[in-house]
Amino acid sequence: MKKIIIPLLFTIVSYSQNDIQKVKVIKDDTQVIKLIDSLGKNEIKIDVLDILFQPALSISYERIIDSYSSFGGDVFINFNNNALEFNWSDRFSISPFYRFYFLNKKDFGGAGFFAELFSKFSFGEHTVEYQYDDYIELSEESTFDIAFGVGIGKKWINKKGITFEIMVGVGRFLMLESTTEDLPFGAIGVYYDSRPEATFKGGISIGKRF
Repeated sequence: MKKIIIPLLFTIVSYSQNDIQKVKVIKDDTQVIKLIDSLGKNEIKIDVLDILFQPALSISYERIIDSYSSFGGDVFINFNNNALEFNWSDRFSISPFYRFYFLNKKDFGGAGFFAELFSKFSFGEHTVEYQYDDYIELSEESTFDIAFGVGIGKKWINKKGITFEIMVGVGRFLMLESTTEDLPFGAIGVYYDSRPEATFKGGISIGKRF
């Protein structure tokens, strides 16, 4: 019986050692850079939440600088005409961003947990309230504003370059103001009803690295 068991154990141990030797662990930045180069440094992604719940289209481009940083921009187009329901609605916006990735060695470059700095150039609509002597008139008007903000998120990527990303961020508009200039004839005051001071950025995106 011993003559059978001992060779069998020897065979199992030898097979396990050979199998372990086949596993390659990423140990340094050089190997990570090679993985980035093999997948490409450009990425296009689409936010699936905007498509499902707005309807709107949000497309992002990201350029990987190295294992720890990237830059890019988001373009948002809103096809929803129900702006009055929320009193404020971005119709179109462009959001440049810069990201810092906190990379684990087991991850690909340009993936994992990240922090983001972004700006936002927003074209929207809001409710303006004009006050007259004996009545109030509401008007929907187009507007433009600029915001700066920060966000956090996490990205996953597989060996075929397919990415999955979750991100949330918040910023503040810089051009909020109430003015009595250029009032309609007879109006004695103006109030920008429900125009927000903050803007939010985020979603769930699927993309492709190339």
